[in-house]
Amino acid sequence: MAGLALVRAAVALALALCTLAGCAAQRWSYTKPGMTPGRLDQDLESCRRLAHRPYWFAFTRSGRVDQEALNQCMQRRGYTAQRDE
Repeated sequence: MAGLALVRAAVALALALCTLAGCAAQRWSYTKPGMTPGRLDQDLESCRRLAHRPYWFAFTRSGRVDQEALNQCMQRRGYTAQRDE
């Protein structure tokens, strides 16, 4: 019985950590000379589709985006990627 309680506690801790990790996701900014907000939105959406990894486990759609692939896509389009502090 005590073993089952320990397993449940470990599972609860693992779920809590996964949830916190998703909430603490880093935010990025993209800049490009002459960009407009509309063009930025279009480019971001296009790159997000390319960087989407449906086989990754995540609670949200944004958790399934390969950030490195997204940044590389945006850089190929002439943007500078910068992590927000």
